Amino acid sequence: MEKRVEIYWLHVDEEMQPAHLKSCLEVLDQEERTVYERYLVDFKKVEFLLGRMLLKSMIGQKRGVLPEEVRFIKNEYGKLFLDSRHVAGSIKRPLFFNLSHSGRMLVCAFSEIEKTGIDVEAVKKDCCFEVMRTVFVPEEIAYVEQQETPSMKREAFYQVWTRKEAVMKALGKGFSLPPLSFSVPLARGRVDEQPFSYYTCAPLEGYMVSAAVEREEGADIRYEVQKVGLAELKASVWSRTPSSAFYG
Repeated sequence: MEKRVEIYWLHVDEEMQPAHLKSCLEVLDQEERTVYERYLVDFKKVEFLLGRMLLKSMIGQKRGVLPEEVRFIKNEYGKLFLDSRHVAGSIKRPLFFNLSHSGRMLVCAFSEIEKTGIDVEAVKKDCCFEVMRTVFVPEEIAYVEQQETPSMKREAFYQVWTRKEAVMKALGKGFSLPPLSFSVPLARGRVDEQPFSYYTCAPLEGYMVSAAVEREEGADIRYEVQKVGLAELKASVWSRTPSSAFYG
């Protein structure tokens, strides 16, 4: 049985301001609007709103409903799940998702697998390798330190770190799950290693993305990565009928 993990990414222009997205605020419910208004930094408002637009547009298309009809619930650690009491839709397959952002990049992952997590990190040249002692197990530290050049060390560091965060998010526990309590595989690209399947890529220069999904017996997992344009995303939110702009 094949199961897809769909990864969508959106890069935000440096000039983007809340005013540019004012017409999209209706996608937020009252609680989300309160969170949005609490942000004092403009880009945090943009980031939050675009994240909700991205999730709700995709879910709306998959469920055949308008984005503003999509509602979320959270677990005790803050992980979002679809509130099926409000969105039943015509498709009965389960739908799970996860969202991450760093710098000006937003990414989300969708699958039928409940334990689905994703993380994106901006690859910084001034990477603080000292932090590894508090979050990486010895084998992971050795893997980073044995790389030949500074750029290779940075790439190895972010590969390990994004995978660890993806696992913590897949399990829905975030940092309540100590990073030192588990390890991740060190091979590049895609790795299937119980109990997770991992997929790491760099969809845009300067960013690294890792997804982690629980491996289910008999399931063949296929990863798909797609860029989302801001114009398409806005059109999906504005449309009064569910669109198939991102999902066939």
